[in-house]
Amino acid sequence: MIPVPVPVPVPVPVPVPVAEPPVPVCMVEAARDYSLPLRVMIALWMTEGGSTGTLSPNKNGTVDHGPFQINTVWAQKLQGEFGVSPQMITQNFCWSARAAAYILRYEINQANGSFWDGVGHYHSRTPKYKYPYIERVYNNSLKF
Repeated sequence: MIPVPVPVPVPVPVPVPVAEPPVPVCMVEAARDYSLPLRVMIALWMTEGGSTGTLSPNKNGTVDHGPFQINTVWAQKLQGEFGVSPQMITQNFCWSARAAAYILRYEINQANGSFWDGVGHYHSRTPKYKYPYIERVYNNSLKF
């Protein structure tokens, strides 16, 4: 009797996943809690370009705070209405993300539900600043 050869399994290379930066859970929760697309929250964060501890002075005398670069005007409102201090949104990523989600939802609501107008108003209501900002956020949203 002739022995039947036993097939030897050939190892199949397993693709190595591309390392992508993790999205903080608190940003996912903030997007969910304020009914916002997570993609836009990430794009907003990328567009603002801040990081924990960042204070960015503006030409008009205000300051932008933290990862989502929340302006002094909003920082004061958040402190007065909710007890969320400028230090919290500057030093704590999760507070900054939650505050940004609140502001973005507020601006969308103020724009009668117009999503992109709300995104633009997050930055400025002045058309020459608003529309280029919308474009930057949109373009950033296409990068991932």
